[in-house]
This record gives sequence, structure tokens and C-alpha cells, in this order.
Amino acid sequence: MLTVYLTVADPVTTGPPDLAPVIARAGADVLELGIPTPNTRPRGVEVAASFDRARVAELVEVWSRLGELRRTLPNTPLILLIYPETISDIGWPQLLHESTRAGVDGMVLTQPSDADLARVAAAGLRAIPLIRPTADPGERSRLEHLSSGLTYRNLAGRTGETLDADSAADLAGHLAADAKKPFLVGFGIRYKREINALAPHVAGVVIGSEFLRLISATRRDRRAARAAEIVGGWKSATVLGGAR
Repeated sequence: MLTVYLTVADPVTTGPPDLAPVIARAGADVLELGIPTPNTRPRGVEVAASFDRARVAELVEVWSRLGELRRTLPNTPLILLIYPETISDIGWPQLLHESTRAGVDGMVLTQPSDADLARVAAAGLRAIPLIRPTADPGERSRLEHLSSGLTYRNLAGRTGETLDADSAADLAGHLAADAKKPFLVGFGIRYKREINALAPHVAGVVIGSEFLRLISATRRDRRAARAAEIVGGWKSATVLGGAR
């Protein structure tokens, strides 16, 4: 399963041209979406720049874009990447109300608490906790139990960091041996060889920073074709690698 990250209202990816439908047609199984709020400052360089570009949009525009994306891609799962600042800036009541109204399928919580995972699940959304490699066995077990059937594991300390394919595959294999539920992996995945190495151990891979970097460096009139080429290559690697 290939998941591609985009920041809602980022002019580089929302266009024109709007790259989300292009990405879905090229093979992205899931779209992970960041919500640009005033105080959310992702640590990864490319994602942070994407938030900075998108932050000029009012929240009402963000929710409108989400709803339009759902209508455009009715069969593509949409999951939101939720930072603690996302919650503090918006508040749980509005965040859950607008997300469900827009047709979002789930949320990845970067700092998951038991109460927050329960809130997301109670709203009818898939609750996906980020479980860090440093989490102790008790925490991993608890978060897996509270998840809605799927978790997210980070391979690097922050998005966009460089990975060693063999080391990343070893870590993914170790995580898979211990996991009770299927999981996505992300942070630092860039190349087809990394996807090939990771795919046998995981439910799916998440790629964001590398996509943003490549598309930002592409001329606007070439972005749709380039996006299809990039995502198509990544998708073929998940198939060859045997992502489960």
C-alpha cells in the first residue's frame, strides 16, 4: 500500500494543477493530509515549508478543500496527520466535526493519548497512533490495542531524514516480528530500493518530504506529468516488494 503525503492548501500541490487526483490515478492507495494551522511547525524541512506556503489559507478554505477532495476522489482513503498544535489551534470539537463532515476516513496522531485515540474512534474515524521505535513494550501494546486496526511507525527521527535501506529494512522486520497489528512506515523514505526493502515487512509505506522536494523543483507546467511518473515508480516498487 502506497500512501503519499500532501499539505492541504499548499499551492505547490493544489495548483493549478491539483496533483491529488493525479497521484491517486498514478497508484497512491491512500492520501495523508496535513492541516496548516498557525502554530503547527513540523520538524522536517520540506513538510515545514509546505505548511508555511499553505498557512495563508483560512481554516474555512481548508475544510472546503477537504470536502472537494472527497468528492473528487470518493474511493481514495483520506487520513489527516494530526500534531498536538493542530488540536490546540482548532480544538477537538471542531476538528472532529469538520473532518467527519468533509468525509475524512481517519487520523494519524503524532503524540497519541488514550483519550485522543478514543475520541477519534468514537467519531467514526480510524484512529492511527504513531508508535516511535523508542516506545517501551507496554506503550506499544497499549497503543496497538487502542488503534483502529492499523498503526504508524517512524523509521527516522523526523520527516525527510536520510535512511539506509538495509538498516531501515532490519528495523521494519524487527517491528513486524513484535507487532500485533499491521502498520505503515514513514519518515525518510525516498527511493524505490528502500520501498523494495521495506515492503515485505509492512502494510504500506508513507512518502511525503521526497515528493514535495521533487515537485517543488519541477516547473509548474510539468508538475502533473512528473507527479504521475514519481508515484507510478513508487507504486511499482510496493508491488515488486510485496507490501502486505
